[in-house]
Amino acid sequence: MKVAFWSNVRGKSCVTSNLACISVLSALASPGEGRTILLENHQNILNLGSVLLDQSSVPEVREKGRYEVACGFSRLLCLMQQNKEVPDDAIYHYTREFLGNRLLYLPLGGIRNSDVFEYQLERECIRTMMYLEQKINLVMMDISAAPTPSSRKILQESDLVVVNLTQNRQMMTHFFQNYSEIQKKAFYLISNYEEDSDLSKAAVVSRYQIPGNQIGTIPHSRYFADAVSEGKLIPFLLKNYDCVPDDPNYGFIRVARESAHLFLSKLDDLQMRKHD
Repeated sequence: MKVAFWSNVRGKSCVTSNLACISVLSALASPGEGRTILLENHQNILNLGSVLLDQSSVPEVREKGRYEVACGFSRLLCLMQQNKEVPDDAIYHYTREFLGNRLLYLPLGGIRNSDVFEYQLERECIRTMMYLEQKINLVMMDISAAPTPSSRKILQESDLVVVNLTQNRQMMTHFFQNYSEIQKKAFYLISNYEEDSDLSKAAVVSRYQIPGNQIGTIPHSRYFADAVSEGKLIPFLLKNYDCVPDDPNYGFIRVARESAHLFLSKLDDLQMRKHD
């Protein structure tokens, strides 16, 4: 299954942190049910590596601002472009493993020229996604909001697009007026969610006619934001996964876990349709 996390606006919708959060909670909710690989199609200071890897203990992250592996996603693209056979264990050489090998992160690797990388990605993204899907149960991708050719191809090829929204009427209306094709295979997440906003989940469901089981929220939380910025997302979620109601993180975890459950239910539904 191929899942793209995406937003119609840049830098506002917490796509990277939402993907990391949902992927970790999904892995914790379904132990022993396969693996997930995470990757991105663009460079950014805040990337999946910086969220998942403790920046105080990983020199590469602290010095360069992002985690890099010499033979990462860019190397895999080169092998695809050259029509070279990719060894079965290549993924494990190119990735970083989390949660007992249930969650894998495929970093971009050393990219000297972003234009060349985008050219390679546009040409080989479909084949690479299919290869990863064959090797790993679930492929989850952080997709740039910029309208690059690779972003368009990946969105078209994905089985599910997780659309990351903000509680901003103009941004929401822009999406629902301009992206009808994506809406056909969308699951929605409202980022930095505030329950008392005029654009509550119930209001969004009613206004934009979204089925209630196809939209989740990631609540606003300074503790979660701190964990993201420090590369401590996984320890934060593990520590608070079963926290009690009087814990300050209980509200966040309860709602985020519910969103992960809705996400997994959507994936199960799509899987059953594929097999029909």
